[in-house]
Amino acid sequence: MQRFLDALSRLQQRHALLLFLGLGALLFAVDGLRQRGESLTPPTASAEGQTAEQWLEDEVLYREAIARGLGEGDLIVRRRLVQKMRLLLETGVDVAEPSDRQLRDWVGVHAGRYGGLERLSFEHVFLSRGLRDAHLASDAAALGAVLQADPGDLDKLSDPHPGGTHPAALSQRDVERMFGTPFSMLLAELPQGQWQGPLPSAMGLHFVRIRDRRLAQPDYAAVRERAQRDYLLERRAEETRLAVQQLKTRYGLDTGRGTP
Repeated sequence: MQRFLDALSRLQQRHALLLFLGLGALLFAVDGLRQRGESLTPPTASAEGQTAEQWLEDEVLYREAIARGLGEGDLIVRRRLVQKMRLLLETGVDVAEPSDRQLRDWVGVHAGRYGGLERLSFEHVFLSRGLRDAHLASDAAALGAVLQADPGDLDKLSDPHPGGTHPAALSQRDVERMFGTPFSMLLAELPQGQWQGPLPSAMGLHFVRIRDRRLAQPDYAAVRERAQRDYLLERRAEETRLAVQQLKTRYGLDTGRGTP
């Protein structure tokens, strides 16, 4: 033992710098292995029900893929990251509960959504999905331009539809029967006097111009909970849009074109 200590002392005197560097490298390597081992410790219960060995294999493959930049330029990976970032922004938004006055005002502004239609009259041009097939979108674009100019005889522009081209004084039930419930809710809030569309339904695409609309008075007590949910969802969506706008500003993006 004494001979070993004497030899170590002589080595230290002759090669002090090399010995220091060697010991430092050894300690660094050991610490690195320890940290990697800790960071690769599998969780006690995997969300996918994986075994510890499966989890470790996935983890090292994931890390190697990141190191090699395999996610760059991959549309699926990009979409997934965008979804996760949007969800992170949405969950981070703090929206205050509306007061009773705010909620009543909200219901009043969206009376068509909560009270429904009493009577509705409008002009209507329909493009059938079954008849137009792959040309549906291009035909809708051309029709939109015609309607904004001078539509003329609507019967010549429209495909056959049970509601015709000039539905008049329809009740809520009439609209739902002819166009479906989601479409009737949309008609209850569209602006009047201007052509709107194309609006999708199960049968195809629609262009409508509201001529007359009478809305049923909402029963505030009956729709309060639903209105509160809608209010919070739309406020959260608005706050998320603002957060995305702030990110655009941070990255120096032109908000008009979406490019630097």
